[in-house]
Amino acid sequence: MSAMGTIALILKKDVLVELRTREVVVTMGLFALLLVIVFAFAFHVDMDSARRVTPGILWVVLLFSATVGLSRVFERERQGGCLEVLLRAPAGPQTVFVAKVLGVLLFTTVVLVVTVPLMLVFLRVSIPTEGIGLFITALALGMYGFTSVGTLVAGMLSSSRLRDVLLPVVVYPLVVPVVIGGVELTHVALGGGLPGEEVMWLKLMIGFDMLFTVIPVWLFPRVMVD
Repeated sequence: MSAMGTIALILKKDVLVELRTREVVVTMGLFALLLVIVFAFAFHVDMDSARRVTPGILWVVLLFSATVGLSRVFERERQGGCLEVLLRAPAGPQTVFVAKVLGVLLFTTVVLVVTVPLMLVFLRVSIPTEGIGLFITALALGMYGFTSVGTLVAGMLSSSRLRDVLLPVVVYPLVVPVVIGGVELTHVALGGGLPGEEVMWLKLMIGFDMLFTVIPVWLFPRVMVD
């Protein structure tokens, strides 16, 4: 089977299992919704202050909820005892990594589509029409970078008893650049920042994503097999 066929098959399997169990998306969604409600009631501020705090709140919600999904990325295969067999597929372990990244991105996107509009409503913040594209771009670049790094680390820790504790401890320091860039881009998208400031942060996030597209694909077979 070709690499693309293997990726599609693994992704299809994860989606079908999720449609039956709904354990990952529902857990991520409920956790994100709880965070949104807590922050909404904690920050009773005026419109200008809300625009300043919303980027930070958004990315905290995004990171914490996505971490819940990452903690489950290899759980089914590990419990079923088929992770080692899956990694020895003819198409190579890289296809497993790519499929898992796409799966987490898909589940996270579903959660964000629901929770981000609710958060903006609760915080009484609106996105200017000219900032919608930048807002979506920031979320996409940030989520991809976080998911790529997180999936690699989740694979490395899949056999550890403390994986749920170690996962955020290891991942969060690695993704600091993309999180900072995401917060700043979101701030610009909401009407803040200086003219042209978004170019610098876009370069940072794109560079981070390019770097952590190559490195995890190269490292994954070694940390999982060796």
